[in-house]
Amino acid sequence: MQPIKPQKPRIWLKDLKAGQGIDDFFVVRRFSLMPYRDPSKGHYLTAVLEDRTGKMEARAWDRGEQFAQVLKEETVFRIRGQATEYQGVVQLHIHAVEPVHPQDVDWEAFLPVTPMDRSALEQELDQAVSRIENPYIRTLLTTLFADGQIRRAYVTAPAAMSHHQAYIGGLLEHSLGVLKTALHLADNVPEANRDLLTAGAILHDIGKIAELQYDTVIGYTTEGNLLGHIVIGINLLDRWMEEVEGFPKALRIKIEHLIASHHGEYEWQSPKRPQMVEAVILHYADRFDADMFKIRQALAEAKDGWTPYLKSLERRFYIGEGGDER
Repeated sequence: MQPIKPQKPRIWLKDLKAGQGIDDFFVVRRFSLMPYRDPSKGHYLTAVLEDRTGKMEARAWDRGEQFAQVLKEETVFRIRGQATEYQGVVQLHIHAVEPVHPQDVDWEAFLPVTPMDRSALEQELDQAVSRIENPYIRTLLTTLFADGQIRRAYVTAPAAMSHHQAYIGGLLEHSLGVLKTALHLADNVPEANRDLLTAGAILHDIGKIAELQYDTVIGYTTEGNLLGHIVIGINLLDRWMEEVEGFPKALRIKIEHLIASHHGEYEWQSPKRPQMVEAVILHYADRFDADMFKIRQALAEAKDGWTPYLKSLERRFYIGEGGDER
């Protein structure tokens, strides 16, 4: 098969019309070979392709058995074909397929993305780090995010698998939301160390860069299933704090306690409950940001003054009716 060069700009599956040609990367969710009515013709290929806008049925009538030797489910392939219409439904007639290297894939084409400006969020992250006065904390975060692999993962990873900000850029969006809330709370708590809070907000979920996989689907890695993001995050930060010359042991323990306690309660898989002022603030800021995300989503679906029932919060929310004033 000849190499396929993806078309630019991309045509999303939801926009594909009968008669259009297409040449791009798609997730092959599933495929199988089906026998022709005439056994002498062999088999044709049926598949389900997907991008972030939806799914589409696809067929390969001519070289289905050949393509089946190449394809793998839940994997991205370059696919060239033409949209046709069958019984009022658009489907794709596959002409060619080609394996691709994961590094060549723009995963944002297959997963939802934060609605916020990711470049602006990244600038906000760097500005927050630059405002830290403690030299050890500032050096830790500066060197951590100077590592290209960690930075890419941090600004790309989702914040969760499903509960809140479960999309590309979600971890960055959530962490900065937690930071804003935590610093506002600290305005009324003079005992709180704002540098510690900044570090805690930015780093509390950093273990999710390895807990979650976020290529064709969002799910847990083996490491995530066996250890969880709190343990992963503490292990990661412990290694990076070792790289900062003279990093105080007492400061290391405080930062690691913020990570260990940010879920707040043992039943929420928190190894420790908050035992510092900053840890208490961080826990409530984290929970507030996650809960408000769920509530805002529900508000957009409200009918007759009430949101749908939120199972995770065990309630509905009232938004008012008619001429109600807030």
